[in-house]
Amino acid sequence: MDVRGDAGSTQEIPGILHLDMDAFFASIEVRDDPGLQGLPVVVGGAGARGVVAAASYPARTRGIRSAMPMASARRLAPDLVVVPPRIDHYRRISDHVMGVLGDVVADIEQISVDEAFLDVRGARRLFGTPEQIADLLRRRIREELGLPSSVGGSVSRAVAKIASARAKPDGMLIVPAAGTAEFLAPLPVSVVSGIGPKAQEALARIGVRTIGQLREIPRSTLTRALGPRAPEVLALADGSDRTGLGHRARDKSLGTERTWDEDLTDPTAVRRSITQMADDVARQLRRGGFVTRTVVLKLRASDGTTITRSSTLDHPTSSGERLREQVVALWERERSAMRRVRLAGVRASNLEPAAGTPVQSELNARSAGWQDLEAAMDRALDRFGSRSLERGSTLPAAPDAPQRRGSELPSSPAGEATGQPTGGGPRTRDHDGR
Repeated sequence: MDVRGDAGSTQEIPGILHLDMDAFFASIEVRDDPGLQGLPVVVGGAGARGVVAAASYPARTRGIRSAMPMASARRLAPDLVVVPPRIDHYRRISDHVMGVLGDVVADIEQISVDEAFLDVRGARRLFGTPEQIADLLRRRIREELGLPSSVGGSVSRAVAKIASARAKPDGMLIVPAAGTAEFLAPLPVSVVSGIGPKAQEALARIGVRTIGQLREIPRSTLTRALGPRAPEVLALADGSDRTGLGHRARDKSLGTERTWDEDLTDPTAVRRSITQMADDVARQLRRGGFVTRTVVLKLRASDGTTITRSSTLDHPTSSGERLREQVVALWERERSAMRRVRLAGVRASNLEPAAGTPVQSELNARSAGWQDLEAAMDRALDRFGSRSLERGSTLPAAPDAPQRRGSELPSSPAGEATGQPTGGGPRTRDHDGR
């Protein structure tokens, strides 16, 4: 990661970039409806139990943040504009963004629907310095999609991510290798991924509130406060961290969840919904090139009680039918204790790349039939959209039966908040063909 200067000296190049789309969902909605420009816009569920999935920067200036209850957001901004999510639309645009990155950089680690790490060392010969590459990517995204993005660069992924957050909105910040410790020193320890509220409290008790102060206390004291993460955090603080891209599929997960405005009390309705989610997650796996060994069912009652149950498969899979069997079995075991369901979610974890992973074939016509059927479903959904094809078991019991409406959003691979490589297509409301 270096380049020789005129005098023959070697200068280390910050070859890791982190590109993050700015207020991605909200920015798309404002782009598609210019009348929303300058207004406090949020994407999310508009009902009493809705939450903010994304907030425009005018909304953020009012104190509105992602994951905030919509009722709280409305109190902060009575003129709030709430736009229902269009998940398939966002994913198509995400695919375009990642395609732009792939045109320029070969080594990419996509960590969510709207962000990715890039190792640009191999692209320098064709496209120039990291600054020039970052500028090229941001310009292409702006020109082709009309959307803002921010880029941070460093010699490590952790610092690149911190830099991109400092560059927002619609900016770029490349931290030189020799200036890494100086850049980090005044920043609060909260900007370091993995240092949550409890760790911040533990550090505050020993007088540490900034990254620079981390370097001033004995290692043994820091270890008592942070545990086994202490060496990693110290390497970050003193600028010696050189962690690059991960590509560790086992550390990721894919999933989706849904919150209803009114509790589901019919077990059949819950079963129908988690079946849809299992199919969505399976399609995400297939599009991302993964298989899973563990499926997780999450349920939340109206009083906030939340249970999470998991099932580990004997053999890795990307089959919606296999995932459906597991989550329905988990639901049947919990349904007597969960009579009112406010939220449900399905997640696949312990992922492995599908390529090269020996997947045990169940030698019967039923499993072979499902494999062929799901491949055909994928082709149909890719061509005609997420509303074009559904299992018969997920349809309402009667043609005129009212459907409960809620908010449904993709969740991101673990390692960040919201995951990718995501794919699939959680069902969303149609929006006049937009």
